[in-house]
Amino acid sequence: MSPSTSARICGALLGFLLAGATAGAQAPTGRITGVVTDSASTQPLAGVHVTVGVGTGAITREDGRYSISALAAGTYTVRVARVGYTAASRTVRLGDGETATADFALAHNAVVLSDVVSVGYGEKTRANVTEAIASVPADQALKTATTTIEQGLQGRVAGVNVTTGDAAPGGGMRVQIRGVNSVNSGSNQPLYVIDGVPVASSDVSRSNFNTGVASALTETNPLSTLSPSDIESIDILKDASATAIYGSRGANGVVLITTKKSRAQQGGMLSLDVSQGWTSVTKQIRVLTAPEFARYTNLSWAQGYGTPASGLPYGGRPGSWSPERIQASIGNGVNWEDEIFRTAPIQNATLSASGRDPNGSYMVSGNILNEQGVINGSSFRRGGIRANLDRALNDRFRFQSNLTLTRSINDMVRTSTIGATAWRDLGIVRQALAYVPMRHLNGDTTTVAGDSRAVDAETWAAFGADPRRYTDEVSENDAITRGLGNFKVTTQLPWNFALDMSVGGNYERRGYGSYYPRTVQEGYSANGVAIAAGSEFYNILNDDLLRWNRTFGAQHVDAVGGFSYENSRSTWESNTVSGFANDYLGNNVLNLASKVSTPYSGVGAWKLASFLGRVNYSLLDRYLLTGTVRQDGSSKFAANNKWATFYSGAFAWRMLQEPFFRGGNTLGFNDVKLRLSAGQSGNQAIGAYQSLGALEGGTFPINEVMVPIFYVARLANPNLKWETTTQYDAGIDLTAWDSRINATVDVYRKITNDLLQNITVAPNTGFSRATINSGSVTNRGIELSTDVTPVQLANSFTWTVGANASRNINRLESLGPTARQFAGEIPTAGGGPAVVPFIQQPGLPLGSIWGYVVQGIQKTYPTHADTLRDPSISYGSYVYKDINGDGKIDSNDQTLIGYAFPKWTYGFNNSVSWKGLDASMLVTGVVGGSVINVERFRYLQMNMRQNIPKYYVDRAWNDTTNPNGKFQRIDNGRVKMRFSDQILESGTYMRLKNIQVGYKLPWAQLNGTRVYFNAVNPLTFTHYTGFDPEVSAYSSAATPNVDQGNYPNAKIYTIGASTNF
Repeated sequence: MSPSTSARICGALLGFLLAGATAGAQAPTGRITGVVTDSASTQPLAGVHVTVGVGTGAITREDGRYSISALAAGTYTVRVARVGYTAASRTVRLGDGETATADFALAHNAVVLSDVVSVGYGEKTRANVTEAIASVPADQALKTATTTIEQGLQGRVAGVNVTTGDAAPGGGMRVQIRGVNSVNSGSNQPLYVIDGVPVASSDVSRSNFNTGVASALTETNPLSTLSPSDIESIDILKDASATAIYGSRGANGVVLITTKKSRAQQGGMLSLDVSQGWTSVTKQIRVLTAPEFARYTNLSWAQGYGTPASGLPYGGRPGSWSPERIQASIGNGVNWEDEIFRTAPIQNATLSASGRDPNGSYMVSGNILNEQGVINGSSFRRGGIRANLDRALNDRFRFQSNLTLTRSINDMVRTSTIGATAWRDLGIVRQALAYVPMRHLNGDTTTVAGDSRAVDAETWAAFGADPRRYTDEVSENDAITRGLGNFKVTTQLPWNFALDMSVGGNYERRGYGSYYPRTVQEGYSANGVAIAAGSEFYNILNDDLLRWNRTFGAQHVDAVGGFSYENSRSTWESNTVSGFANDYLGNNVLNLASKVSTPYSGVGAWKLASFLGRVNYSLLDRYLLTGTVRQDGSSKFAANNKWATFYSGAFAWRMLQEPFFRGGNTLGFNDVKLRLSAGQSGNQAIGAYQSLGALEGGTFPINEVMVPIFYVARLANPNLKWETTTQYDAGIDLTAWDSRINATVDVYRKITNDLLQNITVAPNTGFSRATINSGSVTNRGIELSTDVTPVQLANSFTWTVGANASRNINRLESLGPTARQFAGEIPTAGGGPAVVPFIQQPGLPLGSIWGYVVQGIQKTYPTHADTLRDPSISYGSYVYKDINGDGKIDSNDQTLIGYAFPKWTYGFNNSVSWKGLDASMLVTGVVGGSVINVERFRYLQMNMRQNIPKYYVDRAWNDTTNPNGKFQRIDNGRVKMRFSDQILESGTYMRLKNIQVGYKLPWAQLNGTRVYFNAVNPLTFTHYTGFDPEVSAYSSAATPNVDQGNYPNAKIYTIGASTNF
């Protein structure tokens, strides 16, 4: 759709808004006045927001009185709201030049915020919501959100699957709302909106830095720069009616985050929250001790090279690593897990000052976090300040601002094998499991590179640097400065109109530095490698919205329409140098290096212009309708496809409001609401300029002179356009027993068309890949949630229980011209054979895993027929199933062996309070889903050069000592491994996610001081043999549930206190 068409749409919307008011438009001379009091004390309440139509018409003074003037004749709904009190409303009829009175007595309600839901560019009361929206109370989310707010969503919302992307301090979570919509690697995360400002889950990827060894390291989560203690509310938009207002950015759901405002009733208040905690790994893996490793090595050598008669290497003579010699000289050796893991401290402190007067409120807060990681050398430190201001300038104008500034420093250790170039490049966790459990093989302390702490030459040659080298001597850090802000002016206009004009932005400056000394593999031959990289990102947003709110008897209309504009730009650069005289200065003086690698830099910019509108209509407070339209124009797409329009509609019926139910038997139900919605939203999550051809530069020798050249590096696609997701939703909301029972059930179906794909193209084109629109994916599912208050005794005892569960079924419907394709190249170990296990084929779900099926163990020496069937077979190796029955084992015998995504996700919470004492717990878990444990590929080859868990050695097949063994024979790594179902493990688990116990001290002098104990991840129940089944080595939804030596999850125990002054 063209911009001229969008202008017509916007004009039609404004015309509709104006038309609704012309019938009653008269000279604005009327006035509404009143007084607001506390229903319990009858004392006047100051600082109450009073709304007539749209926005804040007035704020009550110290005597509780308010006055809103210059109103046209008509019927108005007067709404009042204040934090800590139940919102109320009254309908008044105002004649020309008359004064109407509306007084209110508000009752205390500590959970009033849960009755108001953010819906994107507005708010609704829970009773009038027509969309699928879930809310998470901030105080509940804070119990598990130690570093970043996504941690607090896990297990609390049906249909929202939250998994650990990287458990390192400051690492991010993977959030999926109602399944995976796209095969595009970076386009399945939801949109986060903080105080009206969109924040991408990854603004500048470190992959842009081209930093060699550093490119494999952990991405820092941008949301980690926002302190969870600053959050007031979290609302999650799930269906199309809710997300369509965000158009091209809403296909994967939207998470609306609102920061805290002043809670002071009158005057000022200081609040302090401090905590001290300790973290440790949830489990350790029992690997072989030094004598066990020697015995394993000798057995591996004997069974690999010895004869059945001797069974020992070198004609029956014990190897130089005899268990007896090792036991005598070094005992059990070194447990490298103990060397790299630690019990680490975590401290957090938040101080805030807030205040309120009759014309507004303010809040200023500061936060400091110091989290030391469970792996030596890792940490995350953050400091930030935030200021929120809400001010009524007069009866017509209201000013609001939200500003946040943070600085974080992330010290990292390498835990990934991505980009590995040698078998030793395992990442620190995998290296701790694989490294020989001794520091010196022969008691020799010969130094390497003049370092007195270096291992002996024999150990270095065989195994490289030990794990402590990487934790203690490699330096890597990421420093981020981020600013986030929004300024808004609301103007009350005649005839129930209001104009919101806002400007906001998001700024990030990032500096990355690392140094690999010559005492580790990466820096040894290069005489030290230093890397310095940086990036800068900004996003500027302008929203101009016209609102209209009017009641006509039993009808109520709430409408908004306007324009939105975003401008984003990012730049990055990186430099890698090597060849230092020594390692003393690290990467602080790059000009001391003797070798400079090719520097890299880049820039990306994109813009988004949007027209939007939404109308909410209520008839008799019983029939509710919502209609939404948004038109987006993005610079990312081709000239003919820059604009797209997204529509949605929703209907809800509050059936107990019908006359035939009133006064009758409703079986204890207070409210029953049926909801239906349908609509579209889009996805533009690709890089800038993808529709354009690209040139790259280089040099080429001509007449023995290197001449600069340019060549076409990427095909242009003039037809590139949006992915579009169409979603249908049906739901029911139930409230019973005086709101002590609440339940919601939703079923949905989503279809995503025109998938954005980076496909392989024919070699004769001269290119390897191109970005196109092709294919479709469907998701369908069910979501169940309930919360119950079985016991509620006034001022005494309360018990609440909540539960949620969801099931999503994904199916790839089409790949366009491609019959099938594979995704996710995974190195099985540094320098080892890579596998591409994820198949994308119509009819199968995304996350389907492709490989061989193991039938059993080859328990006799292979015959000639056996070797013809499978040339890799050996005595004691796996026997693979001949799927196609052609009598030979090859790639045609691979089949579907598992699904990565779970069948069900669930959460269960329980809380009790008695007088000043409170306690709560949260249980989360998943049922189904396979985890690719990449380490099993190494374990099951039984390679004597690397240590392995005792679990596998004890269960290895042996014709005499263990004839019922389930794993391959110990055979010096000569048994060949194919990617098979043996690499997969069940991802099912149940986790006691959180326990918190608190006590509010009864002394009035301490003003509500509360002390508490909090535990995160104290218990996990699973059959998974790795560190944790909740794992995701890759950010792409195309390669889920891969355990590749990830940073392990931690148990966190905290004590803290909060108070007000």
